[in-house]
Amino acid sequence: MTERNVFGLSFYAKYGEQLQPDYADLFGKVEAAIFNREDLLDPIWDSVWANTRRAVDWFGGRNTSFHFPVNHSNIVTDPFVKSRLIETLQRSEQLGIPHVVVHANQLYLLEEWKHQNMDELRAGFLDCLQDVIHQAGSSVSVCLENLPPIGNLYDDADPVFIFTKDFQDIQIGKMFFTWDICHYFNTVYTMNFARTHPEFQDMLPSYSPCDYMDFKTMISKIKHWHFSAFNQIANPITQSSCREGVLPWESCVDESLYAEALTLIHEDAVRENKAIIFEISEKDYTRRTHVLQMLEWAKKVVKEHSLS
Repeated sequence: MTERNVFGLSFYAKYGEQLQPDYADLFGKVEAAIFNREDLLDPIWDSVWANTRRAVDWFGGRNTSFHFPVNHSNIVTDPFVKSRLIETLQRSEQLGIPHVVVHANQLYLLEEWKHQNMDELRAGFLDCLQDVIHQAGSSVSVCLENLPPIGNLYDDADPVFIFTKDFQDIQIGKMFFTWDICHYFNTVYTMNFARTHPEFQDMLPSYSPCDYMDFKTMISKIKHWHFSAFNQIANPITQSSCREGVLPWESCVDESLYAEALTLIHEDAVRENKAIIFEISEKDYTRRTHVLQMLEWAKKVVKEHSLS
C-alpha cells in the first residue's frame, strides 16, 4: 500500500462539479461532506446522495466517507436531524461506505457557556447517538470528530469534545473517532496562549493544558483522519477570526509540527487502511489547486521520512 491509497480530498456533496473522475487517479480516498441543516432537506438531499453515489463509483465504497452537517444540526433537540442521521447510516451501508463523521453540535454563544453543564450536554449527546446507532442497525462506524475551543468567528463554541480526555471514557459499539489535526492544533495553540492571558482564559468554556501529539494515546480508537492547518486563533478580545483549511506553511504553528503529525498519522493509516482527508480551502472548488499542493507536500514529507 502506498500513500496514494490513504490520502484523500473532501467535496461539498450538494455540488457535484466539485468532484471529477480524474481525482481518483491522484487520491485514494474521498469524503462527501455536507455542512448545514438545509442540506438535509429535499431536493438538496437527493442531490447529495446522487453525488455521493458518483463518488463511490469512482473511488469505491470502502474508500468513501460521509460527513454529516455541523450547522443547526443538533440530533438531541431536532428529531428531523436525528432521523436524517439514522437514514445516513443506512444509506451509507447500502453504498459500502464504512465511516460517517459526526459532531456534537452543542453550540452556544461564548457568554452562554457559563450557564451550561458541559458533562450533562456530553452525556445527553452520547445517549442520543447511541440510540441513533441502535435504530439504524447498520455496520457503519460513527466517527465523532474533535472540534476547536472557539468558533472561527470568536462569538460561539461547541467545546464538549475537544481534548483527548473528552473521548477516553466513551464505550459505545460501532462508535469511533475522527481526529482533525487542524482543530486539535488550534486547541493546543489556544490553550498555550490562554495560559499566559488570564482574561482570555476566563472567556473559554473549557481550559486544559495539552500537547500537539497528545492524540497518540488514543490512536487505536481513531478510525479516520482529517488534515489541514489553521492560521490565527479566534480571539473575542482582539476580535480576531480563525482561518481553517490553510496549507501547513501558512499556519501560525510551525510547519515541522504538521510534518511530525503527518508522519505519525500516515504510518497508522497505511497499517490500518484509514483515510487521511485533506480539508483544504480553495478559491475555486471546481479547480482544486490548493489540495493538489497539499498532496505534493504530504508525499514529500512521507518520502523524506522513509529515507531517514
